[in-house]
Amino acid sequence: MPEPLRGNLSGYWSRRIDQKNRLVYRVAGGGRSLCLEIVQCRTHYGDR
Repeated sequence: MPEPLRGNLSGYWSRRIDQKNRLVYRVAGGGRSLCLEIVQCRTHYGDR
């Protein structure tokens, strides 16, 4: 289930891939010109 983010990432969404990894993204544009911008596709909150 996607989760809306807050603070500096307000307007972005987070979706967990597995227990450690997640995608952070936003949907931009409108109508027939939608764009998926992925800003992070790795660890949760900087875990290594």
